[in-house]
Amino acid sequence: MPSTVYKGDLAEVSFAPETGMRIRVGPATDGSTDVGLTVITSDNITILAFKAEVNTTLFQAAITFTDATCDTNHSSGLSDGTTTSVKHITMDSTALVRVGMVVTGTGIGANSIVTKINSATVITVSVATTATNANQTLTFSATNLKYPKNMLVGSQLVWTAPGGSGADDVVSNDLASKGRIFTIVENNGCSLQITPAMETPDMVTMGDDNVFEILPYKTPPMDIAMAQATVAEPGTESVKTDQFLGIATAITLPETKVDLKRFHVIGLGRDVSVQVPGKLTNEGGSFEVAMHSARWLKYCLGHELLSKLQTSLASDVTTAASLVLASASFAGQSHIVLNANNAQVAVGTYIEIEDTGDVPISSDHEPETNSAEWDGTLTDFDFDLAHKNEIRRVIGVSEHTSDHVVYLDEPLSYPHVADKVVKIRIIGDSDTNPVAIGTDNTITDSVSHLLFSRSTQPSFALEVSQRRRDVDSNAGSTDGGVNDTKELTRVFRGCKVTDFTMTTDNDAALRLSVNFNAALCYTDTGRLEATPLTRYGSHRMFDDTANTEVKRLQSGIGKSTQKPFMFYNGSITLAGQQVAQVLNFSLTGQTGMQALHTINGQFQSASASTDQVPFAGARNASIMVEGQTSYEMTMEIAVDDPLFYHKMRTGTEFSVHGENNSTTNQIRIIFEKNKIGSTNPLHTEKMVLLIDDYYIIEAPLQIPEDKGVVKSTLKIMPKAIKVLARDTIAKY
Repeated sequence: MPSTVYKGDLAEVSFAPETGMRIRVGPATDGSTDVGLTVITSDNITILAFKAEVNTTLFQAAITFTDATCDTNHSSGLSDGTTTSVKHITMDSTALVRVGMVVTGTGIGANSIVTKINSATVITVSVATTATNANQTLTFSATNLKYPKNMLVGSQLVWTAPGGSGADDVVSNDLASKGRIFTIVENNGCSLQITPAMETPDMVTMGDDNVFEILPYKTPPMDIAMAQATVAEPGTESVKTDQFLGIATAITLPETKVDLKRFHVIGLGRDVSVQVPGKLTNEGGSFEVAMHSARWLKYCLGHELLSKLQTSLASDVTTAASLVLASASFAGQSHIVLNANNAQVAVGTYIEIEDTGDVPISSDHEPETNSAEWDGTLTDFDFDLAHKNEIRRVIGVSEHTSDHVVYLDEPLSYPHVADKVVKIRIIGDSDTNPVAIGTDNTITDSVSHLLFSRSTQPSFALEVSQRRRDVDSNAGSTDGGVNDTKELTRVFRGCKVTDFTMTTDNDAALRLSVNFNAALCYTDTGRLEATPLTRYGSHRMFDDTANTEVKRLQSGIGKSTQKPFMFYNGSITLAGQQVAQVLNFSLTGQTGMQALHTINGQFQSASASTDQVPFAGARNASIMVEGQTSYEMTMEIAVDDPLFYHKMRTGTEFSVHGENNSTTNQIRIIFEKNKIGSTNPLHTEKMVLLIDDYYIIEAPLQIPEDKGVVKSTLKIMPKAIKVLARDTIAKY
């Protein structure tokens, strides 16, 4: 008997790093633009209406329908119940109409676009009607950006400098050089609505080579396979939040709360007189995973670099293609431009930028003279620098032939000059492909990661679906029918880690507890709408997203890699000596993350149950800013030597790069899984935590009440930590 209530075993959780999106606008159809665009301004809102799609990677081909019940009056106008206008059109139902749609037909002015849905029967268009008709057949068409309805609400947008001589001068006042940042308050496929209003004149069709960027924070990666609903077919809306959270033993979702303001008014008695909703918060998220990889330490610390792709691999497909960056890329950029359109660069593959430029790993000191660079192995423990080798998942490839744009699942952390070599990692289940697991369960081509803390932390989007029945939900299900799961899907956007704890003891797996907050929560409300056009297609990890060996590898949990690191896989070196009697240890970190609500003059939509993000995100946190980091480590040991007590009482500073510098001072916590099918060390999964600078501030030596083993819980204060990891996950 199917369940009639929501159940925890019928819930799915997945995630993805957030990323930005660049879109080039203009009327050109020669491959120099992505889409046509008309700017429409009303009050403090600017509508960016898409038309004349050029790049089908980012945009869905035009959706068209007709309506034979349309009335116009170009002389006296029509009323919407509050105002009368010659720009009004009345019809039996506006359920299928969206702001930004192009309207054509008898009595409709040229370049007419829907600017407002006034009611269930009235719309407003951008150009005055030219005739008076009753029950006229009009055509409505939409060129849709491949994001679910209102998934981008709260994301920010900037105009960048024009890319060529054809750039429109009218947009100059809205360019990034003017410092203008816009907030998206609505997206419905065929248009974006932004605030404050652009200075670009109303009803301008932009020329070639104008570019806007949707900024990464609060923006999930695009799923180019999604489609908006048509009259005949339901939508398959989704974003690319398809990554495995981990072996989660517990999870608490961010709690959406309304900060209600209550006022007692003098003279009106003792009871509350006025209640006004204030800011919305999405705080208190947490989860605990048994660590089968170091993946989540990237989101706790901030930065990830990797060793370069082994050139000896037979599948080093990019050598023959000679792929390089056609132009310089910059930190924070969510795309790259290649010199050629290689067929191997496809959605789902990984591109690696090989850059021998050095970046410092520590922020508390300058790299020492002749400082060593990380050699890419997990046995190199003493280094101050590392190469800027970055890897990103490909979420889209432009179809343009004039330039070869590759869209990335996460912004670049560092700038790279033109002509840097770009290589491809292909995820597969064959020994001939990088990052693969052979038929004998041997990890044939592992990836080595370096994780460390600097000035920023990546944000991520967390997708959660809860349902009543163990069947897929889709927009075509009849409400209340046999295939209706009454599924609730939410996407928590703008998530950042606030603190974490990694711990293990002598009877358990290595565990990581992560606390995080979200900026806002997108909720699929398709089933609440009169015409459910926006039913979200959630990711069911092991039924759909990761239902094959290759797909599981792509999602971050490959065959034979799902087992966690156990206590017996670990070893700890402290102050130059391997500690053999460690009973347990715990490492905690604070990121100093702060969520800020800002006074930004953002337009607020009316609150309704069908709003995917209520109030257009105006009451949600605008930004989340990193603060001071702090780390603390405790380690319980069975005492066989008072060495650590003496080090504590004399206030010894342990440092690899200080006055009493020595590599033997370094804390090394090493976990390595049992070898699978091979004795080659490169075929094992391994994680190394390195602490270069620290003090031992507590080392108690009490006589136990049971007169048994003397134990001491060391308290250690590190400056920073860095992590080396080797596994099958191409990118964290």
